[in-house]
Amino acid sequence: MTKIYLASPFFNAHECHYYLRAIKALRSAGYEVYVPQEHEIPGGWEMPNAEWARRVFVNDVDAIHSCDVVMVLNFGMYSDSGTAWEAGYAYALKLPTVQVLCGGENATYSLMMMNGCDHIVEFKDLTHWEEKSAKLDTDGIIQK
Repeated sequence: MTKIYLASPFFNAHECHYYLRAIKALRSAGYEVYVPQEHEIPGGWEMPNAEWARRVFVNDVDAIHSCDVVMVLNFGMYSDSGTAWEAGYAYALKLPTVQVLCGGENATYSLMMMNGCDHIVEFKDLTHWEEKSAKLDTDGIIQK
């Protein structure tokens, strides 16, 4: 079973809507999905913020190392710095990385994010990322 680390911002209703749909679709398709938001730090609310943040960081880095693929929900040019970091780290580790386009019809995407991945798919094709990415024309959506 392929284990996917799902990188995504989840800071507003729009992002959460896509995030929850992605989790459900991927799990229904038989993927094992690591969802950072589902992993709380025991006693985190009692810790100083810096200690809690360090533990979250270490847990997420360990999870990236233990996955087969990093899938990124990408909402456009200036989506989320943490999500961009996760994608870049996966690239540095030479882990297969999938960019899932969630920015809408007129969105443009960072040339760094688009070139730092192995697959690019529209959200509707996220469970078929391996075969659908080769068919997506990205010429008009990458920043210039």
